[in-house]
Amino acid sequence: MNMRRFSGSRNAARASERHRVLGLAIVVFAGAILYSPTIMRSAELEASGPPLDRKGLIKTFDDEFTSFSWLAEGAPATQPGKGTWRTNFGYAGVQELGSRTLGSNGEKQVYVDPGFRGTGERPLGINPFHIADGALEIIADKAPEDIVPRIWNYHYTSGLITTQRSFSQLYGVFEVRARMPRGQGLWPAFWLLPTDRSWPPEIDVLEILGNQPTVLHTNAHSNASGKHTDAAAVVQVPDSSAAFHTYSVDWEKDEIKWYFDGVEVARAPTPADMNKPMYLLANLAVGGNWPGDPDSSTHFPAAFAIKWIRAWRRDGT
Repeated sequence: MNMRRFSGSRNAARASERHRVLGLAIVVFAGAILYSPTIMRSAELEASGPPLDRKGLIKTFDDEFTSFSWLAEGAPATQPGKGTWRTNFGYAGVQELGSRTLGSNGEKQVYVDPGFRGTGERPLGINPFHIADGALEIIADKAPEDIVPRIWNYHYTSGLITTQRSFSQLYGVFEVRARMPRGQGLWPAFWLLPTDRSWPPEIDVLEILGNQPTVLHTNAHSNASGKHTDAAAVVQVPDSSAAFHTYSVDWEKDEIKWYFDGVEVARAPTPADMNKPMYLLANLAVGGNWPGDPDSSTHFPAAFAIKWIRAWRRDGT
């Protein structure tokens, strides 16, 4: 699977820089340009767009991370296949590199879990998932030198969680409350992919680069026109690394709307190929073609902290 994600976000970022004097974040979809307010302060954000309409919502998924429900797929696994969160992409074998990073993005980390062996015969002994202060922390860190040869000479480890085997839904509201890590080369994301493993489509509820913690990127990737198109928005927000904030998407048959702390910041038409069930993913990438590599200013370990992930469907859908 060749997932060249996020090129649209880079293009939108360039467009946003060109238009920032107008106070706009540019939204591009299949050649059409829409707009949403670019916000610097919370008070302005509150007035920037309509609030998320929660009338008629029926909750379908809720994990508040009082513990971590790992869907273990190998030793040590007391209940293989049980649990909520898969910790690899599943594009290849559980222990294979193809399931543990997105090479097409140029990422520098391998996504690990307590059962991951790499090229060795025993688990590495690295757990990137911790519950602390009422939140799940996905930890990115430098790999110990003796581990590097066992992870295909990658130099960082981190974590990925997905509901690929436990939950998916067609349309609805999908939401995460999280605090981002700060630092060059850190790349947290919360996103949706289709259960049939086609790509695109893809919905990016949030992407934030660690060296730009006040810039929120959202996107919807599509192939409905026969080529890869994006509905990418770039929005100025309060410092996402200083406090927890809520990031939401309302994905409906005709329109997709993105929200920051319950206030709409972007919208785009729903592409014709985005009409199939999708599952949830959250991850903390390190390095890559878009964010660039970590440097001497980047502090490790770094944590993407998640208070909760929730989903709803609208009554009658």
